[in-house]
Amino acid sequence: MAAKIKKAEKKTLKKKAAKKVVKKAVKKAAAKQILKPTKKLFALEIALLDKLQLELFEAISQKPQTMNFDEIRLFVDNVYMVLNKCATITKDIKNSLLQKDYKELFTETYNSPA
Repeated sequence: MAAKIKKAEKKTLKKKAAKKVVKKAVKKAAAKQILKPTKKLFALEIALLDKLQLELFEAISQKPQTMNFDEIRLFVDNVYMVLNKCATITKDIKNSLLQKDYKELFTETYNSPA
């Protein structure tokens, strides 16, 4: 009989120990999360901006060493043309970014860790 009482006491102690475990409440994320686009969505824009940067650096690096009027005039004309080209391409990039609708592209939902 004593063995049966010990088994019963063990079961009740296990149940009490199991009930004492406090469950922590999981914090839910805010309903409105700002989803930021990944780099993959801007691949074309980044490539164009890298090309513009390279062209600007090349135009600046071609500065003539001598103070010859004709060489300086050619340099200024070249830089002027590159700046015009860069301005039009950046305007096109801006317009393409404004036309993109990112609401349709994001299909992920927030999944909180367990």
